[in-house]
Formats: sequence, structure tokens, C-alpha cells
Amino acid sequence: MKSHSSFGFVVIVVILMIGGGVGLAAQWRQTMMLRVELEDARATTDELKRLQAENQRLRRQQIAPMALEALRADHAALPQLRAQVEALNKPAAR
Repeated sequence: MKSHSSFGFVVIVVILMIGGGVGLAAQWRQTMMLRVELEDARATTDELKRLQAENQRLRRQQIAPMALEALRADHAALPQLRAQVEALNKPAAR
């Protein structure tokens, strides 16, 4: 009878070891998936920080709205000024 109970004990230990191994494998797989997600999140965060810095740099280089409006007004007046210069130069050419 003692050998029968020893065999049962060994079977239970083997079953527990297999169950524990399966549980550990599942935990390991989930840990690896979470590490990949974490690395992706870090890469996304780094890219976001880089883009925000680039955005700030470009904003600092941007022309002020009033200066831009003055440039547009000057640009719009150029054809009229050219026409006036040509009109003034025509009598002088004669």
C-alpha cells in the first residue's frame, strides 16, 4: 500500500510541476508582450517630444502676423508701383 501512495504523491507532484510550468510560461509570454507595448509607448513618446520641439523651433522662426500682413500689402502694391514707374519712364525716353 505504501508504494501505491508514493506513486500518487509523485503523480501529484508532476501534475503540480506541469501546472506551474504552464503558469510560468503564460506569465513570461504576457511579460514579453507588455515589454513590447512599453517599448512602443516609449518610442511614441520620444517621437512626440521630438515633434513638439520641432514645432516650437518652427514657431520661433515664424514671421509675426503684423509683419506678414505688411509684407503682403507691399507685395500687393508692387504691380501698381511698377506701372507708375513705367509711366514715368516713358516721357523720359522720348
